Amino acid sequence: PAHRRVDQVKMSKPDHIADTKAYVESIFGADTGEAHVRFLERIQNPALREMIHRYHTLEANTSELSLHENYLIGMCVLCAQRDYQTASLFAKTLLHLGMRKEKLLEACARLAMWVGGLPAVDASFTIQKAIREYEREGLGSLGVWFPPEPGK
Repeated sequence: PAHRRVDQVKMSKPDHIADTKAYVESIFGADTGEAHVRFLERIQNPALREMIHRYHTLEANTSELSLHENYLIGMCVLCAQRDYQTASLFAKTLLHLGMRKEKLLEACARLAMWVGGLPAVDASFTIQKAIREYEREGLGSLGVWFPPEPGK
């Protein structure tokens, strides 16, 4: 009948988990994709978890925006929203991709035009800390995104 529930209808859809694995490994290297999927599995709501996997599918398309542009936009928006934890992870990703730290700091300074001076200073302090952590620990500073397999 026409009123069947959606879960009773077999639908064709992309494999967003495979997309996440491939996307993350294209940035961070072998085995990071599986680890990042484990991180996302901690999201208990399946619709929210799938949404994040779909974001990775979107981000993997670099036909109009490069990875650098995507993460710089993301870092700035997250800073403007005062989501400094995720902004820090994006800053570390940009450093991993080879972006100069001066560019990250310049982006934070320019936030002042839209969010005001004091919030831009808070963002700058956060990103400066992220830079120090990445310079000290490298990819290890992004460890929250790549939990080890259980029992390891």
